[in-house]
Amino acid sequence: MSPREASPPLIRTRVADAADPPVAARMAEVRGVVQGVGFRPFVWRLAARYGLAGWVRNRDGVVEILAEGPEASLEAFGWALVQEAPSLATVEEVRWAPRPTGFLAGFVVEQSLEATEPGSSGLPLVTPAPPTCSARLRELLHPPDRRYRYPFINCTECGPRFTIIEALPYDRVRTSMRAFPMCADCAREYEDPTDRRFHAEPVACPMCGPHLTLRDSPGWGPHPGDPIVEAAEMLRQGAIVAVKGLGGFHLACDATNEAAVARLRHRKTRPDKPFAVMVASPAWAGEFFDPSPDELRALSSWRAPIVLMPDRGLLASSVAPGHKRQGAMLPSTPLHHLLVREADRPLVMTSGNRSDEPICVTDDDAPALWNRRCLPRPRPGDRRSLRRLGGHGAGRHLPRGSKGSKLRPGRTASP
Repeated sequence: MSPREASPPLIRTRVADAADPPVAARMAEVRGVVQGVGFRPFVWRLAARYGLAGWVRNRDGVVEILAEGPEASLEAFGWALVQEAPSLATVEEVRWAPRPTGFLAGFVVEQSLEATEPGSSGLPLVTPAPPTCSARLRELLHPPDRRYRYPFINCTECGPRFTIIEALPYDRVRTSMRAFPMCADCAREYEDPTDRRFHAEPVACPMCGPHLTLRDSPGWGPHPGDPIVEAAEMLRQGAIVAVKGLGGFHLACDATNEAAVARLRHRKTRPDKPFAVMVASPAWAGEFFDPSPDELRALSSWRAPIVLMPDRGLLASSVAPGHKRQGAMLPSTPLHHLLVREADRPLVMTSGNRSDEPICVTDDDAPALWNRRCLPRPRPGDRRSLRRLGGHGAGRHLPRGSKGSKLRPGRTASP
């Protein structure tokens, strides 16, 4: 249970002052992609900016707001609610209704409502799992930080969403993260309105969150040592490593090792179709590819796409046989950031399945299917790539998505 659900919300009242400007109250129902995108913390900050009292909460697939204050402040608040919404949010509609004033004091994030009511939003929109943001990447790679090299780092701007959700409204108790009670430090961040992890439901750290395990044959027992370091060494030696990410298993190998790439093609029964190559940064992309400025900008966009660009002849010929362009992508999760940097070379990163077969999604299936090494990760989904059509450079950008991490939000009846 999250800390805010341990006690009732603190809504206080105050005595009106004759010198106060006229006060009004309004209820808003915000529809669209508004859960799992940091919308409630965003609303809290807007209310603080405009000096409003009231509360915000999730209900089913919508966000409800009660805001009280001067009419001018409410108007400004309503405008900013749409125009300044978080980048991951899509506000489709805001329904406003007047409410009696209660002379409230303070603005809080209230406990969510679970029951579906008549006329509710129906099937809710579910957000993608946004790639690791720049602020969390700095923490991940900063030795003094308490989450240094922690592969499950996240905040309200990035990290798992759909693949951990078990029910809506979106709260920690209805995700797979409920199995990991927050430590005192994480709980403090979760409750701090000024923190990027304010009401970030997957928040965790090495003290209280999930951990990696590296398993190897025979017997598939835990492999000793740091899983990232050991897996990276296996990759450098030409091994194929199964990495369980947010969308199911990936199969990874050294993209400069012809024998490893050819063995992966044989394993997947995929003789010709190009593989995508993961590089650690845009600078790495410039070392192994010859990207245009537009291609580099696309590579660095928040959607974490696969971008087709000319290579410099430094990759194994089996990566994309017969093709003049190769697919490059940046890591989309902290785990992938750590692994590709530790391996210190570009990695083929492809779906964990044989061609034309379903992706491998469970820890039990992976060893039997691949007889290779697995890095477990919480609740998986499916994964696929979609070609972007139209416009300049059509067909060159392949935004990555999955059932669990959609290219664009979609409605779901049972996440």
